[in-house]
Amino acid sequence: MATGRSPRYAIYYAPEPGSPLDSFGRNWFDSSNSGNVGSTKLSAKRVGELSESSRRYGFHGTLKPPFGLNPATTLESLLNAARVFARTLSPVEIPPLELAIIGKFIALTPMTQSAALEKLSAACVRAFEAFRVPLTDEQLENYKLNRLTVHQEQMLEHWGYPYVMEEFRFHISVTDRIDDSKERYDVVEALESLAAPVLGKPTVIRELTVFGQDDIDAPMSAIERIPFGRGK
Repeated sequence: MATGRSPRYAIYYAPEPGSPLDSFGRNWFDSSNSGNVGSTKLSAKRVGELSESSRRYGFHGTLKPPFGLNPATTLESLLNAARVFARTLSPVEIPPLELAIIGKFIALTPMTQSAALEKLSAACVRAFEAFRVPLTDEQLENYKLNRLTVHQEQMLEHWGYPYVMEEFRFHISVTDRIDDSKERYDVVEALESLAAPVLGKPTVIRELTVFGQDDIDAPMSAIERIPFGRGK
C-alpha cells in the first residue's frame, strides 16, 4: 500500500464485521447507491454528497489520527509495533451512543465521557508517535486556520493534530460539514431511523485496526485488524 505518492496511516476503532454498528455504517454509506435513506425526502444522491469525505475515510472512531510515515520506519515495522501494543490492551467499553452535531458535522458520540476510552486514545497517540513524520510548516498553518485554542495549537505542534489528549472527543463521523440547518435536521431524521438499532447501546473495542491510504485524495481502507491481548 506504500506505493503511492504520499501514503498515510492511522490507528482506528472499526466496528467488528457483522456487528449492528458495522451494519449501520455500511447501510448509511451504501445508501447513496441504493436509495435506502429512510422515510424522508433526503435523496440518495444528496446522501452521497453529504458523506463523500466520511465515506472515503471509512466508518471509524479515530485513536491515532492519520500521519505520514517517518522515512526511518516501514509499514511492516508499524504493523509489528501495533501487534505488540495490542497485546498489552484489555477491551474498552464505549458508553451508549447518540447522534450529535459537532460543529456542523453529524456523528455518533458516547452519551457520557469515558476515562478508559480517553486513556486508550492517549496511549495510541503516544505509542505510534515515532512512526509519524512531522508536519510541514504549510500543514501547520492550514490547521491553524481553524481558530484553534492555545492548547489545541500546543497539541498540534507536539502531536501533529490539535484534537488529541485533553482535546480528544471520541466520535464516529457519518456526514461531512452540512451548512444548512434545515438540511442537518433532515439528515438527523433519516439517521435516527437507520441508527435505531445502535442508539442508546454501548459497544466494546476489542481490537485496533491499522488503516492506510496511498495518497491523501485516495480512499482510506483497513490493512490489518489486531485483537487485544487481555481478556475477552
